[in-house]
Amino acid sequence: MKTAAAAMKTAATPAARWALLGALLLWIAVSLAPDPRAGIVSSAASPREFSAERALVHVSAIAQAPHPILSAEHARVRDYVEDQFRRLGVEPAIQTGTGEYSRGSFHLSGHVENIVARLPGGANTRSVMLAAHYDSTPRGPGASDDAHGVAVLLETLRALRSGPPLRNDVIFLVTDGEERGLLGADVFMREHPWRQEPGVVLNFEARGTSGPSYMFETSAGNAWLIDALRSAVPRANAPSVSYEIYKRMPNDTDFTVFKHHGLQGMNFAFIGHPEFYHRPQDDVAHLDRRSLQEDGNYALALTRIFGNQDLRERRSDNAVYFPTLLTPLIVYPESWAKPLAWILMFALAIATALGRRRGRWIAIVLAPLAALDIWLAGAAPGASYLLEWPLAASVIAFAILLTAPARLAIGWRIAVLAVLPAAVLLLLMPFALSIVVALGPRGVPVVAATVLVMLAFLAPQIVLVCRPNTAESS
Repeated sequence: MKTAAAAMKTAATPAARWALLGALLLWIAVSLAPDPRAGIVSSAASPREFSAERALVHVSAIAQAPHPILSAEHARVRDYVEDQFRRLGVEPAIQTGTGEYSRGSFHLSGHVENIVARLPGGANTRSVMLAAHYDSTPRGPGASDDAHGVAVLLETLRALRSGPPLRNDVIFLVTDGEERGLLGADVFMREHPWRQEPGVVLNFEARGTSGPSYMFETSAGNAWLIDALRSAVPRANAPSVSYEIYKRMPNDTDFTVFKHHGLQGMNFAFIGHPEFYHRPQDDVAHLDRRSLQEDGNYALALTRIFGNQDLRERRSDNAVYFPTLLTPLIVYPESWAKPLAWILMFALAIATALGRRRGRWIAIVLAPLAALDIWLAGAAPGASYLLEWPLAASVIAFAILLTAPARLAIGWRIAVLAVLPAAVLLLLMPFALSIVVALGPRGVPVVAATVLVMLAFLAPQIVLVCRPNTAESS
């Protein structure tokens, strides 16, 4: 004999259960699919395009051997880069000085030689600055970190000179001593007469030798920057959660120095094969040409956009931003995060109350996640989308479950329940995979927690798939 509460539980027909199971498997497969990558542009392409093949010539010339600061190979690389700027029609200057780096009780200094060049615009408001560093560690030739960044600057300059002049000037800063402690960036921002000219800075780095290039860090008040990024590269790999994570880490790049001195901009890097980072394997053979192409696409497209904007006194609020496999970059104001979190908590409270009255307690498993979302929306709003949109999908699924008849056949309710897992899997699965790439075995606890959260958000669909129809269990 069944109790009254059990009789009120909704169960799906066999066909509806198979449809939901198929949908779950489909979204899992889609969420595990790799992001589409940029195609490599050949050296025979239009001169106005960025070509990874053309840029690779510079990488090969720079990354022949380790070239740490003050080494003979370092001097050869400096002379090569300086000569390439001249060949591309701009006159470079060598800025020398002593850079300083301090963190807590740790302090070091060193002599550096930055390479600085300028492409004049037609009616400059404030300049666009592209930055990368040319020194490597003593342990590797630095093809990715950061010969590829220098090559991005050189190939971008070549492509810009092949088209009409921009409105704004473009400054090309190739810093020295980054691996030693951001020394060249420090000298530039303390002493160079151009140091406060840039209206926006684009910095190119690497923490591996392959994989998609991420825009992983911005300056504060980034909404106007993200709008430009979405226009330049609609499918940009730019999750705002990466910025929230990075600014809590002890890592620094030259961009840290630029931001400390009040400049605005974006920082780019790829992180695949981190085991090759600062190792002999950071060579031309292991450099992913698509990663080089993607950074070049960012550099050229953004320079053209910012190069034709009025960059005087650009200010905005912060934004929440993230891509999915099926959509271009999604952007909305950071100020929406808290109201969305409270709306979802209120909706979940109503669903929980209705569920209690009807014997459906499953909504309670989402209460801790809804509370976590409220906290996250205040503490790290750029990461809040990882909970808010999956939570919204789960609350909608509960609402459908609560209003469904006892026997749920294929129809509009099953169709909506089949679509809603996309909001869970297309956001959380790529996040888990990126943690695996970035942290390796150290990321196992984060990945395990993410899997549990996904299961909680998918509880309505899982219950319907696993619960037999009342007719089957009679």
